[in-house]
Amino acid sequence: MRNGFLVFLCGALGAVATLFLPGCARDTTQASGPQAIPQTVGHVGANRYNTPTGQILTPAGRQVDLPGMRPQVVALSSDGRLLATAGKDQTLTLIDPASGQILKQVSLSVTRPKADSKKREEETITGQMSFSGLIFAPDGRHLYLSDTGGRVWRLPIDAAGQVGKATILNVPDANAPKQKHELPAGLALSENNQRLYVAGNLGNRLYELAADSGKPLRSWDTGVAPYDVVLTGGKAYVSNLGGRRPLEGDHTALAGKGTTVRVDPIRHIASEGSVTVIDLASGKVKTEILAGLHASALAVSPDGKHVVVANSGSDTLSVIDTRTDRVVENIWARQTPADLFGAQPNALTFDPSGKRMYVCNGTQNAVAVVRFEPEDNASKVEGLIPVGWFPGGIQYDSRRRTLCVSNMRGIGSAKVFAPGETNKLNTKDFWGTVSLVPVPSKRQLAAHTERTLLNIHYPKLAEARRPARPGQPAHPVPERVGEPSVFKHVIYVIKENRTYDQILGDMPEGNGKAELCIFGEPYTPNQHKIAREFVLLDNTYCAGVQSADGHQ
Repeated sequence: MRNGFLVFLCGALGAVATLFLPGCARDTTQASGPQAIPQTVGHVGANRYNTPTGQILTPAGRQVDLPGMRPQVVALSSDGRLLATAGKDQTLTLIDPASGQILKQVSLSVTRPKADSKKREEETITGQMSFSGLIFAPDGRHLYLSDTGGRVWRLPIDAAGQVGKATILNVPDANAPKQKHELPAGLALSENNQRLYVAGNLGNRLYELAADSGKPLRSWDTGVAPYDVVLTGGKAYVSNLGGRRPLEGDHTALAGKGTTVRVDPIRHIASEGSVTVIDLASGKVKTEILAGLHASALAVSPDGKHVVVANSGSDTLSVIDTRTDRVVENIWARQTPADLFGAQPNALTFDPSGKRMYVCNGTQNAVAVVRFEPEDNASKVEGLIPVGWFPGGIQYDSRRRTLCVSNMRGIGSAKVFAPGETNKLNTKDFWGTVSLVPVPSKRQLAAHTERTLLNIHYPKLAEARRPARPGQPAHPVPERVGEPSVFKHVIYVIKENRTYDQILGDMPEGNGKAELCIFGEPYTPNQHKIAREFVLLDNTYCAGVQSADGHQ
């Protein structure tokens, strides 16, 4: 600290970088004063993990480890025999939902004749899971997967659970300004297994394909960046991450591969989400319903009377009455609207009774249990169940009364090194998990909720909101909002894509490794000068899997 300024020298991405944990960082330029004890990131005890964000993981139920994988979605077969998950590793994983045993990992790779070749040449196609779109056919004989390469994979599954050779269904091109092929997202199948509906995230369209051959049948305009699709009452409901298409005079910004989205005029971020409703009998778009920010996953209530959309950017769930196609209730996904930190709901499912809804609250590392009473406008979060790091997919296993949850980051970068292997990690060393959690009793849910809130340091927020006390001395981080700090300004100096050790590992004042220092003081004199004159943070961490995460 110097002249009332605190300067953070941080990296947008790296093993040691941006997020500052209370009690972890220490100013080694000071000769005296209390010394904080560095916390270890990763596995720190039985069923206990520290994340780089300072949150704690104590996942409930049985955990299925998926090293090297980032499981983004889950799908459960109608007979409850198979649980499927996929993510950022070009494989499909099948799990026994009863035991948690991994049954098979299927490579998303197929060789087929080139469509435009006259010499009988072949091509090998490799797939990768899109951010949404993994479903079993109602009869359980096929599994469909959206591929980032503009395709949908159709995988046959026999009675023994064996996966046959995939059929590749090509989705019509989006022809967006910066990418030709479509980015398929959410999927839905008609009850007779004949028609497949695909949300075209890049082309802003819903496609209807023949489920067996992929032959295009019909398509419709949607809002911006459609994410998910569900069918009920002869209608298709499509969630749009970016809301309605911009009109002349709207404030807009570019998103994705040239997509244009409405933004608010002050912060210039996406300003709405929406749901497009399509009447499948008439083949016409019926209406578009405004929802919250970043409208993402959809779920249909068991009686078909309601469609619920998760508004990830607003921390709400919008309940649509399918009889009127109007929003009849908005449910907070966090404990109270005044909470300082959000919940980011991004996936949801119902129990068979329709009285309970289960929601993946990504940034709380938890599943929210929602009492569903839209007729009385009385729906609310009843409690939270701790799972892995950033849950992103959920299914209700009615045969076992179990929640099947895919945790995108699982337990973080937890690679197991062989004896003598060089100890190194990179941002693609995922360790995802699937949590298989029995539906808790009322008493168990209360205990789960208390544990979840402790894990995300929720009680500290209540302490910080207590009235400021007069006459308090200035502290670097005041205990309560309104009490004085020694700092007047905080400045972040962002250095892209570098870890602490790569730049500052040569500083003897810090807890670094000089042998990992690539851009030491001869190359980065300014960063070293800042660290010596202001503060050296040698035990702080970044949660970034990619640059965008670190920036946020």
